[in-house]
Amino acid sequence: MYKKMSDKEAVIIGAGWSGLACAVTLAHHGYKVYLLESARQVGGRARKVNFKRFLANQTIDNGQHIMLGAYHATISLFKLIGIKENEFLERHPLELNMYSPENSLIKLKAPSLPAPLHLLLAFSKMKGLNFTARFKIIKMALNLAIIRYQLKQDMSVGELLKNYSQPQEVIAALWEPLCLATMNTPIKYASAQVFLNVLKDSFSKKNTDSDLLFFRHNLSNIFCLPATEFITRHGGQVLCEEKVLGFECSSQNKVLEFIVKTSKHQFKCHNLVIATPAHITDRLLQNINNQPLINKRLANKQKLLKPAHASLHYKYEPICTIYLQYPTSTQLPGRMVGLFNTTAQWAIDRSLTNQPGLIAVIISGPGKHTQMPDKLLANTVHQELCLCISDLPEVLHYQVITEKKATFSCVVNIEYKRPYNDTNIQGLFLAGDYTNTHYPATLEGAIRSGQTAAEKIIARNSFSHFTL
Repeated sequence: MYKKMSDKEAVIIGAGWSGLACAVTLAHHGYKVYLLESARQVGGRARKVNFKRFLANQTIDNGQHIMLGAYHATISLFKLIGIKENEFLERHPLELNMYSPENSLIKLKAPSLPAPLHLLLAFSKMKGLNFTARFKIIKMALNLAIIRYQLKQDMSVGELLKNYSQPQEVIAALWEPLCLATMNTPIKYASAQVFLNVLKDSFSKKNTDSDLLFFRHNLSNIFCLPATEFITRHGGQVLCEEKVLGFECSSQNKVLEFIVKTSKHQFKCHNLVIATPAHITDRLLQNINNQPLINKRLANKQKLLKPAHASLHYKYEPICTIYLQYPTSTQLPGRMVGLFNTTAQWAIDRSLTNQPGLIAVIISGPGKHTQMPDKLLANTVHQELCLCISDLPEVLHYQVITEKKATFSCVVNIEYKRPYNDTNIQGLFLAGDYTNTHYPATLEGAIRSGQTAAEKIIARNSFSHFTL
């Protein structure tokens, strides 16, 4: 059966954070949305899962996320749906404590000064680095500010660091961990321009933009459930286990409509947003260019608008999260610590989420760890945590979660490949962190993309161009 819709309604395929952001934004502006999700729960790659090895059936996140103060789109959306920052997030001024097997601790702590002075002073007083290393970091930071974080030509992060004469110790202890944390892509082929986009937003405007924000609850309770409630409260529907099999275009009296077919229903709509990961979007769009309904007026503006079926054949990077349950008295030296010259990269203390003794260890990007058996990997990172926790007790339980296609590979010149939210078919929009947000695959990038897709639908309806 068809569920026919008006111009103030929309179908959104995919209920990850980008799809949820799109749906919330449209619902806030009076649209009735149908959000279709093939999985049993919303959230995509940022949702809760069961801690299978824990006897009390505890829930954990399928991947670890923290936010930066510069994530203004995400923070604004949280406020819109009623999430109070002090109840759901714990904010800390920028502080990095980096441990290595060489028994060295490199510490960076930003003082309470206006940006970018807070960062320059933090670099000048970094513990564990000599004067020459600190001077080269400051010199690089000043030069990047002079060029406004904008490169004439993209290059790898590794090449950028070489051009600014960054010592190997600084690369290993600071720049490489930051690159992997923000972009999930190794420095040897990660886009320097996208990396600089994040640094500019985080370090050059307000000092609070570089703050670290830690979640007080799991990701589903933080955003997914409140967003779902907001959508339904505004007349929308969130339909899980509603797998989209495909969609078609049709023209009725010169009005373009989409017919979306799922495993349970069919929908007709004028506004369609595909908010699935790029490889799934690519599959849904594979036949669209063979249909005769390409908008000729927009097709003549190909130089301004990406085609509906732009190349979405990205390479992908994995993320591995290792949960280690220790006795409840076990704690990290801080909410988060970094490790370098190790297999593990970052460790987050989950006691803030009312899970005392639970430590999440994150390994971003490819490496030998992807071939390790879970037990060996858990034991490896356990041994590495001894660098920052003295007298570390034995692990009680562990769980390894590996997302093989966690993010798109944010490679050099990726910006030229990323599609806009517009397509050359009226009423068809794309949303997802892989779109042209100028950000890597982060929660902020996903939220920005979903909001942009929604704003384009609202603007389009304001001018009422539904005809071919």
